[in-house]
Amino acid sequence: MLTNKIAAGAVSAIAFTAFFAMQAGAAELPKSTQALLEQLKVSADILNGLDDELAVPPAWLEGAKKNNTLKITGSDEPPLQEALMKPFAERYPFIKVEFTRGAANERVVRPLMAFAQGRYLTDVAQSMNGSLSEFQRLNAAENLSNLPAYKTAVPGAHDPTALAIAFRSRPYCMSYNTNLLKKEQLPKTWKELPETAILANGRIGAVQLPHLWMMPLWHSYGEQWAVKFIDDFFVKLKPQIRPEGLNAAMNLVGAGENYVSLPAYPEQIKALQAKGTPIGWHCPDMVPLEMSKLSVFRGGPGIDAARIYVNWLLSKEGQLSQAAVFGTMPVHKDLQRKEFFTLPDEMAGKPFVSYDDQSTVDKFLVIWNKYATNNRKL
Repeated sequence: MLTNKIAAGAVSAIAFTAFFAMQAGAAELPKSTQALLEQLKVSADILNGLDDELAVPPAWLEGAKKNNTLKITGSDEPPLQEALMKPFAERYPFIKVEFTRGAANERVVRPLMAFAQGRYLTDVAQSMNGSLSEFQRLNAAENLSNLPAYKTAVPGAHDPTALAIAFRSRPYCMSYNTNLLKKEQLPKTWKELPETAILANGRIGAVQLPHLWMMPLWHSYGEQWAVKFIDDFFVKLKPQIRPEGLNAAMNLVGAGENYVSLPAYPEQIKALQAKGTPIGWHCPDMVPLEMSKLSVFRGGPGIDAARIYVNWLLSKEGQLSQAAVFGTMPVHKDLQRKEFFTLPDEMAGKPFVSYDDQSTVDKFLVIWNKYATNNRKL
């Protein structure tokens, strides 16, 4: 009995020490990071390895202190970007961030034109998908494979050139009106979609971002299959080509104007459901996944601050901050967990498929647009 008491006491001491160490480690985190851990309802040990991920070269830190203005262009609302970067601001208070929100022309095209003239309008261009060929043509992008957190992403997330870096991922499936359709009436596989007669004659609202859901299918089944699928989709279903954006198209489904919209993403579906909108989200047999990418302008005055920022964004802390602020799926391979997915039950057991080859996307859009012109909603 005495031995057991000693053993029990030793276990208690070890447990207490481990608990104290964990709490001490948590206390050393930025206060905003502690807050987001509480918001996400996860313990601090999920950040194990963070110090290694954030171990940037001292020269970058010195460079960022000398040239401390970091210019970022992106598509997010400035208050959300500011909320995202609270842990970053605590860790790197010497970096002054200037964030500008804009459409593709403002956040990517104009900075590229300026770079071609020897000027810098931004250091980091977020959501630059589709512009990599222009970055390459102008030799405008920094190779970021030397970031300490570069290899933390899921396989295939970044462009192989390391010039376009995936910082966020989002699944795109379809929304449907739950008053007009039962889930069992929806296609069980993507291949079955053109044969789903209940969705024919304009009941599908197709947003003009078809690559978000179609390119993973093209990649999975091949070009010949995809071309036939596109023909069947338009000829058999006669979808409405919607001029609105994704959110507006989902609102129209909730209002009953369309039975289904393509593509649709889960964060907005969840927000509409919270308002009592009769809308659901359906993924057939695979989940098309879009990787939002960024590039850093090569040789810019804020290059060191930009490296530090992108590295932080890829780290566990940056990825959890995005999950807390935007509800988007992390690209960090250690954070592929159900609690960080919105509407996870709809994705359970289904493969995630991502594909972002620009030349193939361009080829697909030429085919799609020939059909879409004749099906446009006026």
